[in-house]
Amino acid sequence: MTNEILFAFFNAAAFGMAIFLVAAGLTLIFGLLRLLNMAQGGFFMIGAYVSYSVMGRDVQSLGLFLFAVLVGGVVVALLGLVTDRLVLRRLRHVDPHYVLIATFALMMVCTGVTKLIWGVDFFSVNPPPGLDTPMNPFGLFFSAYQLFVIGVGVLLYILLEVAIHRMWFGKLMQALAADPWMSGVLGINVSFGIALSVMASFLLAGLAGGLLLPNQSLSTGLGDSYLMYAFFAVIIGGLGNIRGAFIGSLVLGLVQSLNTVLLPSVPGLAIYVVLAIFLLFKPMGLFPAVGTQTETHESHGGGALHRPVLSRGVWQALGTAGVLVLATLPLWLSAGPLYVVGTVLIQVVFALSWNMLFGYTGLVSFGHAGFFAIGAYLTALALRHVAGVPFLGVIAASALFGALAAWGIGALALRRMSGVFLAVLTVALAEALRLIISFSAFLGREDGITDIPRPVLNLGLTRFDLGSSEAYYWFLLASCVLITGGMWWLLHSRFGRTLQTIRQDQERAAFMGTPVAGYRLAAFVISGAVAAVAGALYAPWARIVTIEEVHWLASAQPMLNTLLGGVSSFWGPVFGAGLFAAITYATRTLVGLSELIVGCGLLAIILLAPNGAVGLWRGIEARLFGGPRRAGAPPADSAASPPPRVPAASELKTGGAR
Repeated sequence: MTNEILFAFFNAAAFGMAIFLVAAGLTLIFGLLRLLNMAQGGFFMIGAYVSYSVMGRDVQSLGLFLFAVLVGGVVVALLGLVTDRLVLRRLRHVDPHYVLIATFALMMVCTGVTKLIWGVDFFSVNPPPGLDTPMNPFGLFFSAYQLFVIGVGVLLYILLEVAIHRMWFGKLMQALAADPWMSGVLGINVSFGIALSVMASFLLAGLAGGLLLPNQSLSTGLGDSYLMYAFFAVIIGGLGNIRGAFIGSLVLGLVQSLNTVLLPSVPGLAIYVVLAIFLLFKPMGLFPAVGTQTETHESHGGGALHRPVLSRGVWQALGTAGVLVLATLPLWLSAGPLYVVGTVLIQVVFALSWNMLFGYTGLVSFGHAGFFAIGAYLTALALRHVAGVPFLGVIAASALFGALAAWGIGALALRRMSGVFLAVLTVALAEALRLIISFSAFLGREDGITDIPRPVLNLGLTRFDLGSSEAYYWFLLASCVLITGGMWWLLHSRFGRTLQTIRQDQERAAFMGTPVAGYRLAAFVISGAVAAVAGALYAPWARIVTIEEVHWLASAQPMLNTLLGGVSSFWGPVFGAGLFAAITYATRTLVGLSELIVGCGLLAIILLAPNGAVGLWRGIEARLFGGPRRAGAPPADSAASPPPRVPAASELKTGGAR
């Protein structure tokens, strides 16, 4: 029994220190800039690939291994300096939601670059000589490499504690984090200090990538799992606190080890449960850093917008013509492109549900694919196992289950958190759902549910067979038009205008007597229901549902569509879904270029045109038709004002934490 306990603690320490090696850089950059960098996993992956290029598969010596790790760290640190100059410094006073999405786009760029340079094959690296033999203390067999990882993690923690609290570098970082403007007045080179700190953060990411190479297979998805666990460790320990990240990593390691022993049928699930408990009852973490808070009460106002010059009647005529053209596609389009168009219609509904949260209410969900999956799996099971089930009833049941799940999450979470904490909670719950599905034989495990039959639609005495692609496409088009019309009516009603007021300034809205918590919960519930309906429509169209529909990367799809089209307009997600599909379809055969093009495009939108394609069109429309600009007058279909302006690089207060 004693040996089993020792072995469990050893595994917990090894797993926890592997997480800490990645979480350290993430914590360092947040402590300075209050910037939660989702691209940290991408740069961790680049560090691993660079180290692999130096050392090869079979490392000849421990010295070569350490040299390759150092090269990977230095290369990533230099990339961090370039990234700071081009991207990060422009995000320091932007809405935190946009920062999360921009750094996610940066991660896509890292993935695309990695595929272009190294390809998509899997590689493996053996531990170097001296670390590839087992050790046998106390009658137990331990991996020498894992002991090495534990030692490096503890050493890194000690060095960071001393550097931050005892050395000039740490004093400089703390001063910049507290007040960059005053630091500049006192003669500190703010730009140099921030660049140095950012390079240190990226250096840690690159070193971690090389050090953990023998711990797993090297692939273009390497950074995803480590990024998630690093996020969780930082959240549990407290954003921006090195000591908290260290303890949070150990907590996750211990939870994972106990999960393996006590609940081996669902490995990894306990981590998401523990994270959800921390977020709900202690969202500030164990050691919250100075200046962090669970709620952000920033005003999102500002930005002079203009009313559309063309009349509403003209736009209605154009929209009607567009729907008629879409209705003719099955008559002359081949099956492949028709499937893409049908998927875009589903993505429009999915993106509209997400934009109701972000664009109208100021909430962000990084796990929205969980609601989509509820509808998809429920519909797949009903159509596969219940003969003659009414399809409209299945869609209604999907909406109900999605609404109930959203209500359960929102009732517990929305009163306690928003911003990044809510985003991390939603992605944690979605990942927990993905794990449950992957180990459920009833839900098809990794293979999913296949051969989903298309339904028969019964409308009273009329019966429509939707078995063919053409028939189901027309049903999809009609459903998308009806749902879009319903969402437009709802969000342009008093309910939608109240949501916009809450997004602009929730404190003022509460002062005026608006039940802010009730409206936010209602928006969350409706959004979850609509996302589940999108999943219900998807299952018969694709005829297969897998756990990829629940992956946290799938939750990025609606936000990409929304930002590409523009959150400042109800129609932004509609245009964004079409543009994104066109870009993806055009680059589908270009390995690596698809992620690179989409990531760079999304970054350009965040940095240069935060109102998206619709915002760009409105500017062109005003210039072409000479429409007047009216400061403070929102457009007729405006969902929200654009994010705060991006400060110029030359401004002194481009520094650290607010």
